[in-house]
Amino acid sequence: MNVKLKFNTMKNLSLKIIGSAIVFFLISGISFAQDPTSGSEVKNQERNMVKEQNAVKEQNQIQEQNQIQEQNQIQEQGTVNQQNRLRFRESLTDDQKEILENREMTRNEKRKAFRESLTEQQKTMLREQQEVRKHQRNQLRNSTCEEQQQLMRQNRENTQARTGRQSRGK
Repeated sequence: MNVKLKFNTMKNLSLKIIGSAIVFFLISGISFAQDPTSGSEVKNQERNMVKEQNAVKEQNQIQEQNQIQEQNQIQEQGTVNQQNRLRFRESLTDDQKEILENREMTRNEKRKAFRESLTEQQKTMLREQQEVRKHQRNQLRNSTCEEQQQLMRQNRENTQARTGRQSRGK
């Protein structure tokens, strides 16, 4: 009988504990559901995520527009450079063309003779074109990120290694 009494007491005690736990969870669940900050926090997080996604999309669109602009600018610069080169070639005299085509002269001799044969107008054209290229090079350097600049340096070094040229220290 004593064992039965202990068993019933334990059973009643466990029922009370389980019942109290259920009531506690119900009350805390109801209070959480009624808590105005719990739902608004989730909504705020969702709003922030949407804002971040929109910001990323906007940034990507701006980058694409910048890339398209840069590509158009590069094409335009290439066209201008090509036209200037053509204009310079057309200004060459027959004697100047012969100097450039001469296979008996060394490169340095050709360069010296050619420079001495240039007219003032041709010298001016060369100086202007050199300034334009210098300006374009500076624009490119200023508009590229560090990673792109590293790639350009690597390409320049690879080209110099292939052709056997040494860096001019620029």
